[in-house]
Parts: sequence; structure tokens; C-alpha cells
Amino acid sequence: MDGLIKTIRKTAIKESFSGVVAIYQGDKALYREAFGFADIANKRKNNLRTIFAIASGTKFFTALGIGTLIDKGKLSLDTAVGEILGQDLTFINPQATIAHLLTHTSGTFDYYDEDLDFDTENYFVAIPWSRLETPSDYLPLFYGQKPKYSPGGRFSYSNGGFILAGIIIERITGKLYRDYIRERVFLPANMTDSGYFAFNELPPNTAWGYKKSRDETNIYTLPVRGASDGGAYTTIGDLYNLWRVLFKYEIISLNLTREFLTPKVQVESGLEYGYGIYITEYQGRDMFSLLVVMRGLVLTPGISRIPESNLQSSRT
Repeated sequence: MDGLIKTIRKTAIKESFSGVVAIYQGDKALYREAFGFADIANKRKNNLRTIFAIASGTKFFTALGIGTLIDKGKLSLDTAVGEILGQDLTFINPQATIAHLLTHTSGTFDYYDEDLDFDTENYFVAIPWSRLETPSDYLPLFYGQKPKYSPGGRFSYSNGGFILAGIIIERITGKLYRDYIRERVFLPANMTDSGYFAFNELPPNTAWGYKKSRDETNIYTLPVRGASDGGAYTTIGDLYNLWRVLFKYEIISLNLTREFLTPKVQVESGLEYGYGIYITEYQGRDMFSLLVVMRGLVLTPGISRIPESNLQSSRT
């Protein structure tokens, strides 16, 4: 363990890493350490309770929200998008299913298409960022657009698909997406410091997001509040609580947990995707990650191994 800790610290310094690293075994924290600054200008350092925006790591929260609706019989993985949003859709084949949305295989138009070559730090859409606070606010961006391909055609990372999943949560529940995720995911998981906070009302001890230059915050090039495709805030402790409760089947049922954590589509060599979550294999065991950087270092706001006694790997 001492050797591993030395390697982590050496790498963190070399890469100018800013964040928190934690290693748990069961209920025991083996190692936790914060690095870098939460606020560079004011030299405010990160700590073990710092609240971070986790970008697309948010997508797993959205998938779990959909899962709670499946457990309640409100929809299924085979439910067609058109059954909820209507049949006269131009931007997605109405026969695309919930499963397609959650595996990035729906073929929907994507308002923020990462397959395209564009400057992510200077990207804007037709609606001011300040007016995008919940998934349904994004829907006008989809009107009149065309699908990228037929449902199930291939994996294509889709922020738009998860926006549609968030809209579906709002249509079925009659609640704001962020309120439903708080009630059905964050509270059951005891994620007391997590939420979808607007830039102008961030809680104390929140880290600023920065552009790659690391001297300019990114608040003017992102929606004012995170939605179902990205932008939730959380802490290392809250993510640990999520993994614990998830594997106790207190958010979604055991059978649905098994289904969500089973590989559904290959992303690239050695990397697969379940429902809202990346899956890799290590020493014959499935490993789960909320977020990765493609063709590079795997970055995980939370990573866990599936409990062998309760939920066997689907691999053969």
C-alpha cells in the first residue's frame, strides 16, 4: 500500500492533478488525499469534503433515475421514445427505446456532438446558457433536426440521448429532473452534499471548473445548471456512499442492477458500456467507471468491483 500511495502522489505532482483520490476496501478507507486548488485565483485548496462538478459522470445518475421508474412499472427498457414524446419526432426514430438512449445507440440528433471536431471551450448553442436549467429546456434545440443513424446502429457517445432520458423522467414524474434524482438517488444513497447547483448559487467548499489553460473558469461556456447529460456536483464521500447503497440494491432492484451493470455495447478495445456506465475487466472481474477519457487515462469519480457473492459477472 505504501508503494501505491507513493506512486499516486508522484503522479499527482507530475500531472498537476487537482482533485481527491480515495481507496476503500469494504467499509474501510485505506487512503484519502486531496491535491491542488479548488479556487486557483484565491489559492483555496481542495480538501476531502470539496464538492466537484463531475461532467458526464452525471449520466449514471440519470440511468438510475430511469431504473427507479422501471422498478415502479412506469416504463421498461423496451419502451419506445415515441410512446412518451410522441410519434412526430424528426430528431430521433420514434421506435428508438429507453435501452438505446442509455447505451448511446439511439442515433438521436445530438446538440453537443462529441464526434464532431469543435472547440469545446468556446461552444455555444441557440439558447443562452443562462436559460438551460433542466432537460426540458433543451428540447427546442432538437426541433427540425435529423437523426444521426438508425437505432442500434452503433455506439456514438450522445449527450442528446441523455437529455432525452431526462426529459422522459420529467414527463413521467411531473417533477423537475434534479428534484427527482435528489429524491430517488441522492437521498437513498445518503449523498447529502450532491446536487445540480446553479453557477450563481454554488455551496461553500465547491471547486471551480476551469478551461484547459487553468487560469480561466468555464462558467460562461456551460449551462447555468447541470442537466441529465452532465453537470452534477458531488464529493468523494458521496460517491463512496453511492457504490455501497447501489450494491445493497437500495436504489434499484437486484435484477435491474445486474442488467444495468452487464456490458451491452463495445466502445473500444477493452472498454464496454452498460446502462449509463463504463465497464472494463481487471483480473477476471468487472470494473465500473462513471467517466472515462477516450484513448487516454481512465478518470473515475467512482470505481468499484461488483460483489462476487451477490451479483456474478455476465462474462463467459
